Amino acid sequence: MVQAVSSHSTRTANPLCVPDDYHVNPTTPMTSTFGYLARAVFLLVISVAAHGLHAQQPVRSEFIVKKGKDTVAVEIFTRDASTLTSEIYQTNGIRTQYTINLRSDSSAQHVEMTRQGRQGAGAGVSVNFADTLVTAIMSAGGEAEKVEFASGLGKAIPFLAVSFALAEQVLFASHLAVGKSRVWTACRLAAGDTATLTVTRFHADSALLAMSDLQLKLALSPKGEVIGGRHMAQDWLVERKTLK
Repeated sequence: MVQAVSSHSTRTANPLCVPDDYHVNPTTPMTSTFGYLARAVFLLVISVAAHGLHAQQPVRSEFIVKKGKDTVAVEIFTRDASTLTSEIYQTNGIRTQYTINLRSDSSAQHVEMTRQGRQGAGAGVSVNFADTLVTAIMSAGGEAEKVEFASGLGKAIPFLAVSFALAEQVLFASHLAVGKSRVWTACRLAAGDTATLTVTRFHADSALLAMSDLQLKLALSPKGEVIGGRHMAQDWLVERKTLK
């Protein structure tokens, strides 16, 4: 004889004796605490990541070049261990942009520069500084010209008279103690020629970049950065500012 089985006998045993209609309240003090901690940790991670990203960004600085009370040019630039990038706006309508790839000793490895005049006509210059050869390609109006000359590693460097960021880079690459000098072959990016450039560190707070037709006197910070200067031939005065 088969005995009837009660419907209640098929249910799984409940050792905790929790009623079947009991539901956990998702906002109990324990779950609220865990939720708060999770949100706090998430916000902390985001904050640290944002701070790290900001810290990695190169500092933007500018040089303001004046003659008397008139502004001649404004140069906005950034620099890190491997790159110097600059934009120069001159009041005569010329706009110059360049990027220089740097070696570990602060000397230049490659330059890409463009210049645009008031009427919109543009020109480009690309210069590569190899171990024994400097190669420059100048382009304008759909035509290009290639120029090469022999130069030992660490003997040639780009130069642009209106760029005090580049003048500062030349000083960095020279690695001069006080009272010492160094001679470079300057590849003049605007003139498209070369000239002998002598860099002299007269004092801890001053230096001179000199060519036959140009002299730049530079005022230096304790870190060796250019904080001001004067273009002697043009009677330009320059002041450095840090941008936010």
